[in-house]
Amino acid sequence: MFALATHHRRHRSLAALAVLRVVIQALILAAVPLTSLRADEPGDPVAAESLEPSQQELMAERGFIRYRGNWRTVQEIELIERGEKAHLAQKEWAAKLERLRRQVDQASQSARAAEEIRGISDPAAVPALATALPKEPVFRVRGWYVEALSRIRSPDAVGVLVATALDHGDPETRIAAVERLGVIGPHLAVSTLVAALRSGDNARINRAAEALGRLGVPSVVGPLIDALQTQHIVVAGDGTPEGSTSATFTPSGGGLSMGNGSKRIKTAVRNDRVLEALVALTGANFEWDAQAWRAWLANRQAPPPGFDPRRG
Repeated sequence: MFALATHHRRHRSLAALAVLRVVIQALILAAVPLTSLRADEPGDPVAAESLEPSQQELMAERGFIRYRGNWRTVQEIELIERGEKAHLAQKEWAAKLERLRRQVDQASQSARAAEEIRGISDPAAVPALATALPKEPVFRVRGWYVEALSRIRSPDAVGVLVATALDHGDPETRIAAVERLGVIGPHLAVSTLVAALRSGDNARINRAAEALGRLGVPSVVGPLIDALQTQHIVVAGDGTPEGSTSATFTPSGGGLSMGNGSKRIKTAVRNDRVLEALVALTGANFEWDAQAWRAWLANRQAPPPGFDPRRG
């Protein structure tokens, strides 16, 4: 009987030891970091998961870098940083040009400031010059701005010069811009000025023609002939001020009633500056006879007698 009791007690002790061993193993596993497990143990799911590449590695393989909270390519990052640098440089030039302009009016600093403005060659200064030029009241200073733009010669600088030659309110400033364009390359302004010949604004048509005549580009004779006389709509009737017009390229026709007693009458208007440009560019003068001008141009463009296009 004593032996049987002793056997049962020994069995319970072994069972308790087995349970305690399982509990200790579980505690040990819970305390060990997953990264400390061997990655080369076969069949271990935790080890297999640790071998998978991270998101950063995957994106790097695809050419992306984490930049300011977003995944971007190296090229995108370069463009962003380049744009930020350009924007900062433009802001600095805006402040610098304002300072130089104030110094121009100070006797002790005027000469040095003027020389610095005329010597500007940084493309980042173009927005500041473009903003200052239309607002500048002094012709001499406007000339310095134009000179600086012609020295820069970037596409944006040329665009500002063309806009000045075409639309500035001061004729002398327009001429100064045209002269600079003539030096750096008349062809750079031709397409914009020719497009302006088709403008609905009669005054703009004449300004564009004047600029083209000064630039001396023979290829614009055809568009000038087309703009020699343009159709305008003249509003006439009760209470309508004389000369109230709206220029447009429309087929000629009769008047259109406006419902209040006034009429819109289409009429042809001769553009003096267009004729002057044609005479300057061709050395001929057919006055307002567009058909004669076109015949002259066709004759100039015709191949020489005896020309055979089948020959080399």
